[in-house]
Amino acid sequence: MIDLNGFLAIPFSYKGKCKIYPPTVRQTLSDEMFPQYRRLLTISQEELEDEFTRAAKGNLKETVPSVYDYLFINIKQDKRFAAVAKKAFEFFLHEEVNFLPEPKMVVIGSLEKEIKKAKSVEKLRLIKEDEFLEFQNAVRRSLGDKPLEPPNPNEHPRIKAMKAKARYRDYIKAKKGLGIDFGTLLASICCMNMGLNPLNIGEISYASVKVLVDTYQEKEKYETEVRYLQAGADPKKIKPKYWIRQLDN
Repeated sequence: MIDLNGFLAIPFSYKGKCKIYPPTVRQTLSDEMFPQYRRLLTISQEELEDEFTRAAKGNLKETVPSVYDYLFINIKQDKRFAAVAKKAFEFFLHEEVNFLPEPKMVVIGSLEKEIKKAKSVEKLRLIKEDEFLEFQNAVRRSLGDKPLEPPNPNEHPRIKAMKAKARYRDYIKAKKGLGIDFGTLLASICCMNMGLNPLNIGEISYASVKVLVDTYQEKEKYETEVRYLQAGADPKKIKPKYWIRQLDN
């Protein structure tokens, strides 16, 4: 199902605490740090475990921290990381954020102003550990990505291993640059006769890019298969699916 806020770059409320702003193509390309912002705020627990495993060359002995703990461990230890993390939150929230290392909390808004207004820590606009996955899913929503469920602690080891192998294949594929790059997707959209070109494509939402490409491919596939049938192809082998449908299904 297409998220309309992400598709149209319309800000949406996060738990009444702030708004999350789906970025446009131009905004993501204008800030060279965007890939880091995205990774920092959308990395999953499984992906973090994969990184620790690769760093240990498969001989992982330490306990992998939660994504939220990992965020604050690095904020405490690395000033540059802390600065990037601050910009990452502000990129999507369009307002200042501050970090409270102890207790681990993200404060939305100017710390001084928020404390004066709230008069107590409990009434600050906060992102805490128990809701960080929900916040991550809101960011994913703004980018057109699917929300994630928390890891299943009772998942069968075999299934967990299979998922890890699939993620590793995706990691190798991305590292080798085997996928279609973002520029190619944008150029393709400009050739779809929908009024988009290099002068205005930067204004569409980042989340809409994949949706437009996938929908156009389905339309093209449907029309091609219909032409095959009109030319005498076997209807038992070719059964066109109408292209206007829920692609997730």
